[in-house]
Amino acid sequence: MMQTEHIDKVSIALKPNVYNTFRNLVNTVSNTLAEYVDNAVQSYLNHKTEIKTLDPDYQLQVEITIDRNADTISIIDNAAGIDTLNFKRAFEPAHIPLDNTGLNQFGMGMKTASVWLADKWSVSTKALGEDVERTTSFDLQKVTSEGREELIVENKSLAPEEHYTKIYLTALSSNAPSANQMDKIRRHLSSIYRKYLRSEELKIVVNGESIQAANYAILNTPYYKTPDGDSLLWKKAIDYQSYDGKYKAKGFIAILDKIQNGANGLVLMRNGRVIVGGGEDRYFPSVIFGQVGSFKYRRIFGELELEGFEVTFNKNGFRDEDNLYALMEALRDELRSDNFNLLAQADNYRQRSKEEYAKISKDIKKKLDKQVKPKDLTRQIQDVENKTSNKEFVKQEERKVQDVKPIDSHTEDFFYQGENYSLRMDLFTDAGVDVLYSITLNSNESTDLFSVKQYVCKINLAHPFFTRFEQFKKSNDYMPIISIFKSFAMAELTATLSGISNVSDLRIKFNQYILQ
Repeated sequence: MMQTEHIDKVSIALKPNVYNTFRNLVNTVSNTLAEYVDNAVQSYLNHKTEIKTLDPDYQLQVEITIDRNADTISIIDNAAGIDTLNFKRAFEPAHIPLDNTGLNQFGMGMKTASVWLADKWSVSTKALGEDVERTTSFDLQKVTSEGREELIVENKSLAPEEHYTKIYLTALSSNAPSANQMDKIRRHLSSIYRKYLRSEELKIVVNGESIQAANYAILNTPYYKTPDGDSLLWKKAIDYQSYDGKYKAKGFIAILDKIQNGANGLVLMRNGRVIVGGGEDRYFPSVIFGQVGSFKYRRIFGELELEGFEVTFNKNGFRDEDNLYALMEALRDELRSDNFNLLAQADNYRQRSKEEYAKISKDIKKKLDKQVKPKDLTRQIQDVENKTSNKEFVKQEERKVQDVKPIDSHTEDFFYQGENYSLRMDLFTDAGVDVLYSITLNSNESTDLFSVKQYVCKINLAHPFFTRFEQFKKSNDYMPIISIFKSFAMAELTATLSGISNVSDLRIKFNQYILQ
């Protein structure tokens, strides 16, 4: 048994008014609650041998209970507790732990997290091997109004083999989570502590519900260039070390068996704890993932344990961005090696088999056959020709579009044949306009010699084409069609700028045919 020292007071040596600034720190509820879990995990790791000797079946457990009706939060763990040496230092924001190489390296977690979440909080802890439980309480209003720099400690005798820490928060701040945030908190914590949850070293319970770490199936199929070849598990083991030996990365990068939102992207860890990529905030370096929405972006995922990279104060990022980017460039080169080109596979593999495409093709043919009526196409051609040959009709339809004000716009710049241009995509809704999309040169552009010519592509979201099909309900439903119209616009613009005449006739006729 360790020699136990009676502690009457602990220092909170910091100007009391500084505590009010803690409340305004930019943070998330999940990251804040993770500070308590970090302390518990590190306490367990530091005393794993002693704990397992006492109880070979031991499992670290952290129980978080959030009760907004009672205005309380409790965090209770069965780790090794806060021992005498660290208890003296634990409440001083100026001091970091005696061992600052672990998850709680900055020593600010419990203090800042508690002030961020509540006006009042208390800590009761019993260190393994000591014979006393220590309890102290913090009241933000009293500390700030009375200028307190010490907290009173209550000591209670207990058996040396007892070990735990109990934290109770009351008078919760506006930062505290609401009832509808529980699922998100569970998802984020399960992501952050995935390594310890999967190994079953750690159990986290949030409002009575144990959380589980997700496992994603990995693509197992032949290389896309040799579809009849042997199947390969598309997972690349990563074991990287920089030339100077300072920066290291271990883990894997793989291709998802099935595309699913929230599963793609990289997760970056330190000491088994997720730093970047917890919850929905995955890491998507463009050198590996390419453009947003690409097949690589949607299919690649991975987990990397990093060494040598400095972590930000609130443990939600790495400081060495240049070296992190250099690491990603090195990994990109590994991922596109000739004998196992994971990036090419992610880009080019299509999950549908030839048989599936054949079935889809047959279904499309059946639907087209049902729609066809005798002489239907001839009638449509005659109708379109009659309308588009009427120049006044065409001008009138174009004027209707130009008079409509957009509800949203998106602009992209491009360089073509030595000149700078921009394309503005205007979205509008007008059921009285028959034109689905139009393209014009912005007549309000400046005559300045160095001005950029702006072309405007207007798209009518209230057009009968969109209302005819039930699948157009959410923004993602529209994106493939918007991409097509953007491609039409660029094809028309570049063809016109290249000197091809009457390119707009194709669009004018298209807008009439799509009405049929």
